[in-house]
Amino acid sequence: MKTAILPALLVLVLLAGGCAKPSARPHDATALAAIPDSANPNAAEMAAFARAYPEGSDQARAAAFLLENLPLSDRLSMTAADLRENVDYAFLARSLMPWGSRVPWDVFLHYVLPHRTSQEPFQPNRAMLFRELGPLCATAESMEEALSRVGAWCAAKAQYRPTSRRDLGVRSILDAGWGRCEETNILFIAAARAAGLPVRQAMVPWWQHADGNHAWVEAWTEDGWKFLESGTEFSELNRTWFAAQAPRMPKVAALVFGRSSDPSVYRTGPGYSLADNTAPYVRPVPVRVRVTVAHDQPVPGHDVYFSVYSLGGVRPVTKAVTDDRGLAATTLGPGVFFVSSSAGEFLAWTMLDTRDMEDMEIRLSLDSPRPLPDVLQFASPEASAEPFDATPSPELGRLREERAKRWDPLLQGLPEPLRQNLALAGDRAAGWLRLLRSEPASPWTLPLLEALDDKDLLQADPDALARETELALEARRAAEQAGLAVDDETFLRFVLSPRIHLEPWSPWRSDLLPWLGGSLSQPVRSKVEAVRKRVEKLEKLEPSIMGSPLTPAQTHAAGYLATSMDKGVLATAALRALGVPARYQPDFDGLEYFDGAKWNFWELEPRAPASGALRLTGEGELRPLLDFGVARVEKGHLRPLDDLPWEQDGEALRCALQPGPYLLVLPRREGLRATVRLKEFSVTADAVTDETVQGVNAAGQ
Repeated sequence: MKTAILPALLVLVLLAGGCAKPSARPHDATALAAIPDSANPNAAEMAAFARAYPEGSDQARAAAFLLENLPLSDRLSMTAADLRENVDYAFLARSLMPWGSRVPWDVFLHYVLPHRTSQEPFQPNRAMLFRELGPLCATAESMEEALSRVGAWCAAKAQYRPTSRRDLGVRSILDAGWGRCEETNILFIAAARAAGLPVRQAMVPWWQHADGNHAWVEAWTEDGWKFLESGTEFSELNRTWFAAQAPRMPKVAALVFGRSSDPSVYRTGPGYSLADNTAPYVRPVPVRVRVTVAHDQPVPGHDVYFSVYSLGGVRPVTKAVTDDRGLAATTLGPGVFFVSSSAGEFLAWTMLDTRDMEDMEIRLSLDSPRPLPDVLQFASPEASAEPFDATPSPELGRLREERAKRWDPLLQGLPEPLRQNLALAGDRAAGWLRLLRSEPASPWTLPLLEALDDKDLLQADPDALARETELALEARRAAEQAGLAVDDETFLRFVLSPRIHLEPWSPWRSDLLPWLGGSLSQPVRSKVEAVRKRVEKLEKLEPSIMGSPLTPAQTHAAGYLATSMDKGVLATAALRALGVPARYQPDFDGLEYFDGAKWNFWELEPRAPASGALRLTGEGELRPLLDFGVARVEKGHLRPLDDLPWEQDGEALRCALQPGPYLLVLPRREGLRATVRLKEFSVTADAVTDETVQGVNAAGQ
């Protein structure tokens, strides 16, 4: 079964706060301005775009809508020309496509005009895609036929491939010829919008019958919203491989660019709305949770989480906030849910079975939090008997096979892992081959390329990476003169490596050098203090689904954060640029740096250092997030720790952990049921906690 992992921020924002309902108001280009112009080094481009169209024109109204909802990463990087291309070609498609004038203005604004799907790095593509898709779609007899033609074009350009949760931009997807479900959506949505077709992304945050989640495309037609699977050929809508799984969907949310007044919207935030679209896919069950304290007093403004088991964790699929009556309301699909809310340091919780219910109301008392049970039992409905043949046509199969092999003759003789990765780099492979064969060759080029993942090979610039390597070596020499010497392996992994977490690739050493250059010759303590002073001044904005994570240079230049991750990425990049080995630890809300003798923890949020450790042994090979998970009680739910630094320790797995209480999540799937054991353990400072995982390799799908 095809599953995918959505970007961490996207899943987080599905659960985050925001207005329960959007306010009805005219579009105001300054209402949601992410940062003041004085903090934006790109402010002149934004101002030029704001003046680009005659006042009162439809184009001016569209430009104001984009500016009002532009995410921080776009506000810091897009040019007026980028934005004008998007508006001009959106209106060109609206005027030329047979259905263009029949698309309502509000639908056009939210689902045709936007230049992005979710968190992909922006890459100009509207004009290029219109040249490809405009003539192809102009003769279609219906929107449905045009969508089918877009689907065939996209399927020939890029196929589904499971990969990391970092999003690629449209041009990178085309260069690669592949992407996970989120990325095939990004390509399809950009292509369809270029032809004037209104589309959006929908998702099930977590499957309950299997590990993972999924995202797909919904298309607006004159007969209403319909769904399709990107990355495949199709001749009709509402027929996909996942249609058979629809009865098992615990929640379906659709992403909307901008604040929408659609009655299905249940949450809004900076530049986005979330629409509850559960009902079209599955029998919806309205659920109300009454949260009370002593003497049955209602608790307003309190978060209630609804979770299922998936991928090594008890994971929330949605969150509801109590109103003045203490009621948190949502709509769920049939299944068994773990419902929880914060009760001090503990949880108020209950199990909720919606499989045979039409609607229900339950109660959580914050006065009497219950100990967590040893075992949680989850269950999901049967799949439907929806037949669907996903086999590509012979011609599509031939095209994909040829594309997969076309670089093979030029990659012979390379180390096998690098050969495989460069084959996946598609049309970007030529630049890397040129770098590998350049004279004089750097001894660091080959090990660095072997350490890059497939997406960095698609995003990084070979010439810029060569310059970044020179800067890293200069920083290493300066650090050695200041008393910090590290071995080659530590240098490669934690200084030279350009990959920090989920941010888009960028030449951050060159970008940060004007700020950091004066600190290169200083000792480690002074370097850390210089970086600390900068990151502690950063201001944090409300997170948004829309927009890619910031690059280190964007965060530094603006002085604002879109997420706490941006702070950790900047601090880690700055230390590496100064020759100090550093690694970001998102599950610890901090980072670690090496001072020549030991790794030191730097807390970015109030957390203790990861001075303890967990060592796990079990039967056979242990696979994090499949055979087991680690979680802690946090903010009203069992937060899975997905980015722990696991390392092999003989026949065991080991990772650093902060002191405190945790849970081992030990799953077993049997048919429609998932039995999840919760084993409590504690970690103490400067000590190793040993635990045994029994019955592993039983969490398969």
